Amino acid sequence: MKRSILLSIIVSVSISSAASAQQLTETDPYRPYPLAQISNEILYPAAQPPEGTVSRHGEIEYLAQNVFGTHWYVEANGAVWHFVTAGDPKDEAILFVHGHPDTWWSWHEVMSYLADDFYVIAVDTLGYGQSDKRLDLNLTYSGVATGVAALMTEIGIEAFNLVGHDRGSVVGDHMVSQDDINPRILAYLRMQQSADQPHGLPRPDHAGMTEVSFHSNPTLIRDLFESNYFSVEMSEEHIARATWEYGFEGTAEAAAVRYSDASFDKELEFRLAEVFPRMTMPVVFMQGAHDPGQRPEEYWRTADMVPDGKVLIVDANHFIQAEQPKLVADAARDLFD
Repeated sequence: MKRSILLSIIVSVSISSAASAQQLTETDPYRPYPLAQISNEILYPAAQPPEGTVSRHGEIEYLAQNVFGTHWYVEANGAVWHFVTAGDPKDEAILFVHGHPDTWWSWHEVMSYLADDFYVIAVDTLGYGQSDKRLDLNLTYSGVATGVAALMTEIGIEAFNLVGHDRGSVVGDHMVSQDDINPRILAYLRMQQSADQPHGLPRPDHAGMTEVSFHSNPTLIRDLFESNYFSVEMSEEHIARATWEYGFEGTAEAAAVRYSDASFDKELEFRLAEVFPRMTMPVVFMQGAHDPGQRPEEYWRTADMVPDGKVLIVDANHFIQAEQPKLVADAARDLFD
């Protein structure tokens, strides 16, 4: 379904080094968009947005490719979730789950390529973006998986295609492993997360990521984008928006809790024992050939271990959906069609 909506949107792309990644105020030098138009079609009952958030329930934002997304706040499983949708709700659904340090926005261009034929849904997982960040919530990967599935039920979607990137694929793996969620997953595009082999060396500092100070670094996004995790130069606009999305108060504390629940070795054991045996749906494992963190060798036997699994090594680095969104969209379309 093609939509043509006339909407005036002004995007400010200025950012200063003095901007804090942990506090948003009316004097911040960067805003991704002004107070925008509210949709005439309010599909879901509104929940009270978490404190400190900016978007409004039903707010429209331009994504890309003449496609507009709608922001929503919905309560599910005892938490308030922020997510963005595009396309026709009557179409087959695709759920996008971001990694770290990302938010729903990391998928905005991929969503725009798929919204003609699918109902695309990108969620801020608990602790990130504009979703709930209360530390008494279940912020573990298993808890987030349960909550995301409850959100899909709450908005009336029983079966869906799943796309996960980086730590979002860990959430996706936990969805696959849970008996009540597994049958709901039509197909799974699993991106940038180690598979049947241990995480290669040198490993990211997992222990350091359990510290709040790691996540509260105001230049974290820029430091990552300007490291060898990208093989293309990212625009200042992209860096500014990604920094803004990651900078809501409470993210650093919640992210530290999430990392305290996991380790690379535990996750390998979990995949082999609990995830791969339950991957009965079609699965594509997408891996960037130039990713210095996860390497193609970590998928050595994956295709043999997953009955309907395929490994797809692509000419990209770690953040494929930002670097080559059409490549990701094409792979999703091939799999989900």
